[in-house]
Amino acid sequence: MTTRIGIIGTGAIASVHLAAWRQMPGVELTGYYDVFPDAAQRAADRFGGRAFAALDELLKAVDLVDICTPGTVHKENVLAVAAAGVPIICEKPLARHLRDAEEMVEACARAGVPLFPAQVVRFFPQYARVKATIDAGAIGKPAVYRSVRAGSFPRPGGAFSSQYYADFAQSGGVILDVAIHDIDFARWCCGQVERVFTRGLTFANQPYRDHALITLRFTSGAIGHIEASWAHPRGNFRTRVEVAGDSGLVEWDSLDRPPLMVDLEDELAGHRHLNLSPTSVEDEPYYAELYHFVQVVRGEAQPIVTAQDGLEAVRVALAAIESLRTGRPVEPARLAN
Repeated sequence: MTTRIGIIGTGAIASVHLAAWRQMPGVELTGYYDVFPDAAQRAADRFGGRAFAALDELLKAVDLVDICTPGTVHKENVLAVAAAGVPIICEKPLARHLRDAEEMVEACARAGVPLFPAQVVRFFPQYARVKATIDAGAIGKPAVYRSVRAGSFPRPGGAFSSQYYADFAQSGGVILDVAIHDIDFARWCCGQVERVFTRGLTFANQPYRDHALITLRFTSGAIGHIEASWAHPRGNFRTRVEVAGDSGLVEWDSLDRPPLMVDLEDELAGHRHLNLSPTSVEDEPYYAELYHFVQVVRGEAQPIVTAQDGLEAVRVALAAIESLRTGRPVEPARLAN
């Protein structure tokens, strides 16, 4: 069975997705739609398939749609694809505004259309191993979560992309574009977020140096600390995650030589320090993410990340932005649309 893939939006992130789609067995890159027709044609010339002049024509020709547009137009595209009854992969964040994200999830549920938010960090092998370690009970009940995602201001697609990220009204700044990765992963590890408190530079009129420190309180009683930054020198990108439980700690830091370090207190063996390498060629995270969604559509797997997960990540990210704006803690559940 061949799954026909349609791409909406052929900018910077689309090229990453397309490189993964091209390597995948059992799929066909059927077509592309972009508000800039020349961009869609360039994608077709490079990756195969054809450019479609109209979105509805693309939707008639495919089995699965991958939305790679800027977040400000995710809603209109998701609603159109849902109305056509085609399963959807949508890049993060689901939407710039909470009500838009809610409408997208509701529309897909009414139409019976799967909506998969592309929260790719769940598919990075190091992070997946952190989650598996927690689920196995190796560190006990999670109590403290810490993560870092820090680099320079993004300019992957030139002037247009730079203007988009620098415009807080469109991108949501470093919190909605960057920290949302770790917000989603923190929720996956520790559960629902009860309260958020944030400090940072988002409203300091320095979009090229945006930086945020987010403190999370989970309903479980655990606490989380997320650092997200566009203030690092170009070429310097770091990720880090650490989860401490009542029986041990699991940690990954891109600056360290071992891909994953686990410290455990073992009643029989005493203290154990493990360096683990879960990486392999097959574990490229975008490939793993997209292939997983194909498997779900085919009925071969249960989704690792759901539309509700994507919605809740947006909710918590927007609560963090509101906390930064007001200087007060914010409860995501009480966040106004």
